[in-house]
This record gives sequence, C-alpha cells and structure tokens, in this order.
Amino acid sequence: MNKSVLLALALNAVFWGGPAYAQTQVAPETHPVGDIPDSQAFVQYTDAAGHYSLTVPEGWARRKQGQQVSFTSKLGAVEMTSGKAAATPTVAGVKASTLPGLAKAIPNLKVTSVQAVRLPAGPAVLARFTSAGLPNPVTGKSLPMENDLYVLARQGQQLLVRFTAPLGADNVDAWKQMAQSIQWR
Repeated sequence: MNKSVLLALALNAVFWGGPAYAQTQVAPETHPVGDIPDSQAFVQYTDAAGHYSLTVPEGWARRKQGQQVSFTSKLGAVEMTSGKAAATPTVAGVKASTLPGLAKAIPNLKVTSVQAVRLPAGPAVLARFTSAGLPNPVTGKSLPMENDLYVLARQGQQLLVRFTAPLGADNVDAWKQMAQSIQWR
C-alpha cells in the first residue's frame, strides 16, 4: 500500500471510529443497597453542647432527639449518643452492660466481635454486630443489618457512635473515615 492509502485509512479510523480506535462500552457501576459511594462528600458535624465532632455524609437527613443525633439516607445511618461516663470503656464493660442494653432496643442483635481500638480521639471499644432493620411499612419485612459501634469516653463524657447499613453493603472505608474523624472538643 502506498503512503496516501495508509494515511487515508488512519484518518478514517480516527474520525469515524474505525477498528484501530474502537471504544468499548463500560458497564455502569453498581452499589449494594445501603452502600456509601466512594464519591460521597463529607461535612463536619459538632454537637450542640460542643463536646465532640466528626464528619458525616453530606446531604443525609439529620434528626436530634435528646442526647441522640442521627444522620440517615435510604437504609444507612450514623447515630451518636452522648452522656455522662462512669469510667473509661473496656471490652468487658461493653460486653456486660452496653450490648445487653442495646439488645433490648435493637431486634435480633448478634455480636460478632468486641475489641479495644485506638482512634485519633483516644482509646475506644469497637463492637460489631448484626441486627434486624426496621420493618418495611408495606411488606412488613426487615433487612438484616450490620453495625459498628464505637464507645469512647473522656473527662466524664461518653460517646457512642453507631454505623448501620444493610448486610453486605461496602462501607468499610466510609465508616473508618468517619470513626477516624471523631474529635473531642
């Protein structure tokens, strides 16, 4: 082939999407129900009393009831409950009192692990458990949920931060980011 034919074929491929420059179609990204997308923006939240702050997903609905503040979107939630602390939280204390107390209010709570962790805000106890979600008002069925509960205390103040999403949602990175952002004021 001469140079002019090769040039014409190359130009044809460039301008008309010939085989040398064919585009492949990419499937849309799918997320499990309750998944916090990687592109989610986060904003700083500071409690009204000024005891703590953390980042929460931007645009999630906020609800305050007494010492509890929650942020929800679809089936995911971030809940913070503050109060007086009798002592620094321990794994044994969370197992003996915090989790049994939650089990009275949260249906089908099943603990999967309880461990001491270190956050930038200080030492904490992380309890992981599954539970039943709220029943759907139409079907009456509830989804199985996964939960991470952080229990922290400082200078007589206690903070419980619970992350909740449907079982199988991929929120590990977002939950870790929010837990790492907790600060005492």
